[in-house]
Amino acid sequence: MKKTLQEILFQPTAWQKTIHSFGKQKSDIMKFMQGYKDAEAIFTGCGTSYYLSLIAADLYTRLEQGKARGVPASEVNLFPDTIFSHGQKYLLIPVSRSGKTSETLEAIDYFKKQSSDGSLLITCTAESEMSGVCDKIFFCPEAAEETKYMTKSFTSMLLASQLIIAQLAGNKTCQEELIKLPQQGERIIKLFQPYCEKLASENDFDRYFYLGHGAQYGIAAESMLKLTEMVGTPAVVYHGMELMHGPKYAVDNKSLIIYFLSESAEKQEIDLLQKIRKLPGKILLICEESGPGITDLADFVVTLQSGLSGDSRLILTMLISQLYAYYRALAMGMEID
Repeated sequence: MKKTLQEILFQPTAWQKTIHSFGKQKSDIMKFMQGYKDAEAIFTGCGTSYYLSLIAADLYTRLEQGKARGVPASEVNLFPDTIFSHGQKYLLIPVSRSGKTSETLEAIDYFKKQSSDGSLLITCTAESEMSGVCDKIFFCPEAAEETKYMTKSFTSMLLASQLIIAQLAGNKTCQEELIKLPQQGERIIKLFQPYCEKLASENDFDRYFYLGHGAQYGIAAESMLKLTEMVGTPAVVYHGMELMHGPKYAVDNKSLIIYFLSESAEKQEIDLLQKIRKLPGKILLICEESGPGITDLADFVVTLQSGLSGDSRLILTMLISQLYAYYRALAMGMEID
């Protein structure tokens, strides 16, 4: 078995280890976070870690009801005045698999020089340059990959962010749901690995459009990145409704439109899908539940049926995206490892 596939399939085990690690670090992390309840949280990173930051900021804003933003680390370095305001208290939350990403290190360095406020590093590497300069560290054990693709590191660090935010917000329901993710992940892999392989090998798409709203936009963005990295095929990401404002003209009969359906905006998204259905491309819909009103609007449907809320099941959808990208790369003859 190729290493990339092993790392994708290992994710439920990595999630369990992250949950266990959080249990041991929870008291210390929460004591630190309580000191910044009145601060604006700035989640930052590069590439995959930036897309994770977008999702975490969305969840922090809604669940914790605090101010939060996800920004690329490069923007902290190049345009800090668009991010930080004089007199505002901040909590910097850098996200990095390796703990040595140059732009993120520079962002932390800038923040430390300009502010006495705190920083919490979320990482997969226990000892690193970043761990030596941040105030607190959340370490996701056994989540760093040996390959170049961020698969289990992305989902594990996102889960770490979710655990921290749910605990800080006192959201017991979300906390209980997050603990169920390893078991659900095993089920999703068993159920949909063959489906993703078949979909990737039997359909010759050469253009991809990833769509999502809210936290699902970050998932769509990371899914776009995984396909671009593994397959090298043109792929773009939009907030769902933005597709109809110009990008729709790029959709052709060899395009696949992947839509991550949410719950809170499902009615509006179904209305949008009725319009997208008139375009020449095919539609892959990833959702929690489906019925005639949904399945009639897509060519391919992945129904998770996890029983979890939209905020909790985000990393389950990434299993589908990663498996599809992996098998599409194999179908295209790419040397994946």
